[in-house]
Amino acid sequence: MKLTGYKEKQQLQAKQHFFAASTSTWMATTPDRNLSQLLKLMEKEGQCFNLFLAPLPHDADYEINFYQPQVEGTQWLGYFEGEKK
Repeated sequence: MKLTGYKEKQQLQAKQHFFAASTSTWMATTPDRNLSQLLKLMEKEGQCFNLFLAPLPHDADYEINFYQPQVEGTQWLGYFEGEKK
């Protein structure tokens, strides 16, 4: 059975999340915070940050070292600049 729309989105969120980190803060997507909201919040911090896709649910327990999730299969998606203040 092929899933589309809301159910597919829920299944993906249950298996992975986006993780963003600067030198002063980190945030992740959650059922209440989508990727667009995450990026806006990180940009408002005014610092550069990295974005990762971690193949675990957002509430999984894992290590964060050097501003990166320590999860096998994590993908680095890019480096972003925060808003200039």
